Amino acid sequence: MNTEIKVYYEDTDASERVYYANYLKFLERGRTDYLYNLGFTHKNILEKYKFYFVVKNCKIDYKKPAYFEDILKITTKIINISKVKILFHQQIKKNEELLVDSEILITPVFFNGKIAKIPNEMLEKFST
Repeated sequence: MNTEIKVYYEDTDASERVYYANYLKFLERGRTDYLYNLGFTHKNILEKYKFYFVVKNCKIDYKKPAYFEDILKITTKIINISKVKILFHQQIKKNEELLVDSEILITPVFFNGKIAKIPNEMLEKFST
């Protein structure tokens, strides 16, 4: 799954490079689009299943910077999934040049903080 974004001034620091923490926002957009592509939204997951996903672990390798007004492509794919976690591999590229390589582990959590289990109907869609 690919998501395209444009780097705005608000995403950059004084050097017009993307501020390092903003890559996390870009990666979140990629994972959200991945859910949307499967027919899920954060809101309908919360309403139907009473849980939401939280980031449990994040590994990012910053290879090269992105700059103001760059057009970036975020590639998102699942590399491991179970009832209680999803491990995503995500990359951010500019014109096929790798800028960021990451693995993001998310887990479903109820409002009380306890781990939820991903329903089979969701797992089936994630596995297609």
